[in-house]
Amino acid sequence: MIIKKHPELGLYTNIDTTRLLPMSRLVSDTMRMVVQPNKAVVGDNAFSHSSGIHQDGFLKEATTYEIIAPEEVGADTSKIVLTARSGRSALAYRFKNLGYEFDRNQVDVLYQQFLNVADAKKEVQDSDLKEMAEKVGS
Repeated sequence: MIIKKHPELGLYTNIDTTRLLPMSRLVSDTMRMVVQPNKAVVGDNAFSHSSGIHQDGFLKEATTYEIIAPEEVGADTSKIVLTARSGRSALAYRFKNLGYEFDRNQVDVLYQQFLNVADAKKEVQDSDLKEMAEKVGS
C-alpha cells in the first residue's frame, strides 16, 4: 500500500490490492488463526471509527483518518460505531443513513436518549436508533 499511495517513490507492483482483505481472510480461515480486530488494513476494526472527535473529523474529511480507502483493499466501507464516546455529529450521521432527518434541537433530545442506551450497552445498534427515532416521530 505504501508503494501504491506514494507514486513519487518510483516503484510499481502489479498487485491487485482489492484482494488483500479476501486473501487475508482466506489465510486466516485456512491456518485457523484469528486476525486481530485492530490489525491495520485487514482487521475487522481497520475502517471503524468510535471516538467522538475522531468521528467528527472523519465525517468532515475522511482522508484525515483514512489514507487508504476501504475499497482499495477489498473492504466494504468505513463504519461509524456508536458508543458512549460518540458525539452528536456521528449520531446525526447514523440517523441520516437510516433515512431520518432531524434538526439540531431534535438531535440534542435524541442525544440524551442515546447516552442512556450507550451507557447500558457497549455499542448502540441500528435497531436502538430506529426505536429512538420512532418515539420522536410520534
